[in-house]
Amino acid sequence: MVDLPVFDGTDRLVQLIGALIRRARHGDRPRELRDGAWVELADRRQRAGRKGLPMVCLVRPGEHRLLLPALHERLERAKPGGVRCAYLAFGDKAAPLDSVMAVRDCLREARNILANSPRASDGRLRFPRFTLAGWLMDQQFDDDDPHRDRTLRTRIQNLGLAQRLITAQQRVEDVLASQSAWWRIGLWLLRGVTVVTFRIAVTGRVPLLSRQYRWFMRQPHLAPRTYGNFVTFARRLTKEELPKEVAQDAARLLVNAFLEDLRREYRLRWWQVWRKRRMTYPTLLLDDVSMTNGGYLILRLINDVRNQVGLFDPLLVISASVDVPPDAGRDPTRPRYDAANALDAYRAWQNQLLADRRARLENAWYLPIRIPGEPTEEVRRRVSMTIAAHSGYAATRGEARPAWWESRRVRLTLPAVAAAVAVSGLAAHNRSQAADHGHWLAEHCGTGSALLIETGTQCIGVTDGSHDLFQPSDPVIRGVEQTILQQNKQAATLHRQAPQRPYIALIEVEALTSPTNAPSGLTAEREALEGLAVAQWRQLRAPGVADPIVRVLIANAGQGMREGSRLGQQISTLATQDTGLLADSTLAGVVGLDQSNTATEATIKALTTIGIPMVADTPSADVLTGDSPMYFQVSPQNRREAAVAAAFADHLASSAATITRAVRIYYVDDSSDTYSTNLREDLVSSFRARGFPTEAVAFTPNTASGASGASGANSADSANSGQPVHQKYQDRTVDNSTAAGRDTCNYNGFAYFAGHDIPDFQDFMSSAIQCGSRATVIGDDDMSRYVADAAARGQNLGMPYFYESFALAPSAAAQGSAQDFYSDLNALFPFERPPATQSLDGHAALSFDAASVMITATGLLRQGPAPVPVTPTSVWREITAIHGPNNLIAGVSGTIDFGGDVTEHVPQNKPVAILRVDKGGVDPILAGFCGNAADHPASPWCP
Repeated sequence: MVDLPVFDGTDRLVQLIGALIRRARHGDRPRELRDGAWVELADRRQRAGRKGLPMVCLVRPGEHRLLLPALHERLERAKPGGVRCAYLAFGDKAAPLDSVMAVRDCLREARNILANSPRASDGRLRFPRFTLAGWLMDQQFDDDDPHRDRTLRTRIQNLGLAQRLITAQQRVEDVLASQSAWWRIGLWLLRGVTVVTFRIAVTGRVPLLSRQYRWFMRQPHLAPRTYGNFVTFARRLTKEELPKEVAQDAARLLVNAFLEDLRREYRLRWWQVWRKRRMTYPTLLLDDVSMTNGGYLILRLINDVRNQVGLFDPLLVISASVDVPPDAGRDPTRPRYDAANALDAYRAWQNQLLADRRARLENAWYLPIRIPGEPTEEVRRRVSMTIAAHSGYAATRGEARPAWWESRRVRLTLPAVAAAVAVSGLAAHNRSQAADHGHWLAEHCGTGSALLIETGTQCIGVTDGSHDLFQPSDPVIRGVEQTILQQNKQAATLHRQAPQRPYIALIEVEALTSPTNAPSGLTAEREALEGLAVAQWRQLRAPGVADPIVRVLIANAGQGMREGSRLGQQISTLATQDTGLLADSTLAGVVGLDQSNTATEATIKALTTIGIPMVADTPSADVLTGDSPMYFQVSPQNRREAAVAAAFADHLASSAATITRAVRIYYVDDSSDTYSTNLREDLVSSFRARGFPTEAVAFTPNTASGASGASGANSADSANSGQPVHQKYQDRTVDNSTAAGRDTCNYNGFAYFAGHDIPDFQDFMSSAIQCGSRATVIGDDDMSRYVADAAARGQNLGMPYFYESFALAPSAAAQGSAQDFYSDLNALFPFERPPATQSLDGHAALSFDAASVMITATGLLRQGPAPVPVTPTSVWREITAIHGPNNLIAGVSGTIDFGGDVTEHVPQNKPVAILRVDKGGVDPILAGFCGNAADHPASPWCP
């Protein structure tokens, strides 16, 4: 036994090496010394920067030449189980500085020692990649061999499992030679499959199947992908071709293969339940290394590969030399630490590792430690006592146990426990089918319909009116749903009586979850459903054979339309499976869509994917018409709304000298709010075109429910809210809508509110009233929803304001088709008769017009010489035919004419009305009206 040399710091050096050899209890976390104990780093960011094993370079004087052999003996005999370590003495042997074969031979010797360590108790190490690379370097071909790739492929096949399988099949075939020919045919097929499988694997392109071949094609050395497949690349490593390659790259390939094999051997895969977790790192001891004997070359290659690959490898390298690698002492500042400060040296190396790796320094992984000469007697006595106190071997190895969940006992027990749990779970399932059925009902809103899904806070899906989807609801809302349900039953009866008439289903998609947590917040959605009910009611009484019978289905897309994509999947199920909800009708399309936000855009795309045409009622964002060729709308776009607002303000400023000719546009500071940001841009453009000094003022919604619950034409998707908008039109930002209202104090110009939320507009008006604002307030079309909420409207009585609407109010001004519509609406829903709850916002009219588009398009299918079958696609095609003097629709909200162009999805010159609210009441006389409408003249100032 070789005695361990004693010098000042022997104990600290042994302590450091012992800590580096021991593996962390979980993963490969680096450790640091705290209060005399080695502690695993818990902080993930610190672990990422310090993870790795150094190359400990011991710079020793001649009298300590036996330092590494002594360490080697103690590591091999360490308890329990020993440490895998390979001791290589370089001595005076010479090796070329770039000798690939010298590197291979050195690593091959280390492989043989590490793989067959007799005292190691953690299983055998395998090195398939390094072995294959070294084997390839010994291969040579006959000079007259014209098919060297084929020859090499055959040799590689003979190395592996494929050849052993073929040999076994041949033996079985010899035994069964006298048996039926079917046995031999089966064996031939199996042999063919084996050969084909190997041919596929050796390409290096197939995960799992290609294994080490795939690794060679993906590692960074010698540009393997240039050559297409593994065999072509492997021929470059043979004895004839290798001299043509860059020697350094070939050597790095060998080192990387050696380290990759160690990485994989130390990776505990989930199916290897029988294997122990290796708790010590293999150690490579390189003695007497120098620049001329190849020792420095091995160290430099390991350093380069670690810098380039960036992966952790479980190899501890300890070298001993007279000079300091890699510069052989050219840098007088290295090493900075001696053995007595070995622990400080390691700590300093850890702290600097991340920066050195990023810089790819040639000494990033070197940890040089100077070994002092002969110690004094006092130092010798102190160090010897310290080593003896740690009982020698234990200081080098010590006991290490894996985390409990990675122990072999746990990994063997878990599959058995999992199987027992599975059996118990199956038995429990059989005993609890009734309970499961109750749970299924709870998941589907307490109904038996798979088209209704309970999300935990709201019910999403499609119904025929038999289930209340308004959340929350009230008797008025439930009465409207019951009307729809009764008319659906009448439609089914009429279809049986007149089967020659088209029988179509229209789905009203709305955000039926209230943003205010009160039924009054769903007034606009309720009135939209009423408008659709009027359209259905009229079709039940239509006498013509070509007049469609309409079945109405109600769909909730969730608060803010955020569940629209999921709803699209349910509508796809409805259209393709016999769920019974269609009741023999044909799904013609979707109406409604309720809001202009990113969630609505997602809903449009989901419905387009399944081929469902859509006619929206209130959405107005310019971008929506470009999202899908199957999307249409009956409301005007934001650019027209902005042009009318600017013309109206121009008219007021010209006729009232008390109004300053300037405008401030208040909009939501949220890039996901499609409506508000788009309207702001259109408003700035329109007002500036009329010479108005313009400011765009952004504000943040006061509550998260504001963005998510905005209704009408416009809402932000709260899932993405809070992303500030920084575009060329933003001039200022205020904290919230309350601050936006205060911003109008001492301001005498126009204040245009381009928000969407009822609470936000209410706060805006309240703060403006409190400071005595003299601004002329104009609200966007979505403020019609605020007006529809009588309770909210009644809270701000001290300041008049204007707002834009996309439909004529049901007042004395309503004539012709509008008068007929509101007569039918009041007859069907008596509670809507003025001056009761009717909101004057026109949502019912817009919904009626959207349904009229679908109904008219279906009727056009029966006007040709041969009736065209009613499908979503055929209905979509006929929507574009709604134009001209014969096919246009004299809608309640104005004339609907799509212009005869398949790219046009918005009615031409669609009306925009401007109404005035004063002391909580809506003036029945319109402040302005612009657009094509047979029943109402346009104002002279219209754009």
